[in-house]
Amino acid sequence: MSSWQYVIGLILALTALAAALATPFFLAHARTERDHGPDCWWCHPHFPHRPNKR
Repeated sequence: MSSWQYVIGLILALTALAAALATPFFLAHARTERDHGPDCWWCHPHFPHRPNKR
């Protein structure tokens, strides 16, 4: 097995592990009764704005 295959496999395994660990938190957050509103960074992520190129 080449080193690139090892690195790619390791990255995929870590990504799958992170997704499996984060899923219960996403589900618990989405099923809460109260409204989170627009300030909830998890429900409404705020991406950095790019400057207008005019």
